[in-house]
Amino acid sequence: MLIVEDQDYMRRMLREFLQAAYPDKNILEAGDGRSAMALCSERRPRVVLMDIRLPDANGIELTAKIKDMLPGTAVIIVSSLSGSPYTERAQAAGATAFVAKENIHRDLLPAISAALQPDQPEDQRDRGA
Repeated sequence: MLIVEDQDYMRRMLREFLQAAYPDKNILEAGDGRSAMALCSERRPRVVLMDIRLPDANGIELTAKIKDMLPGTAVIIVSSLSGSPYTERAQAAGATAFVAKENIHRDLLPAISAALQPDQPEDQRDRGA
């Protein structure tokens, strides 16, 4: 799992939150887009938590680049920016989910759990399997 967040305190909070929920997972961190892309290339994370505003990049544009490079990686946008223009752009870029930072404690773990589930055939998903 990779956390891409430029604010140190937020990155630390996310790491502690995720480490408590997923003690067996290796959690990587990047504070900017360049580091995020390097870690994606080297470590190929299964899930990326992506902020939109980074010092050197736009997280939605990075999402599209990551999805091109690693189509099987789930990218979950975690941002204080919300509203339909952001969620629509994130979805178009290939994001798996969009979690507002104000709702992290409620929405993030279910989004990660869904992203970590193996793909199911369409007919099983339709039956709630």
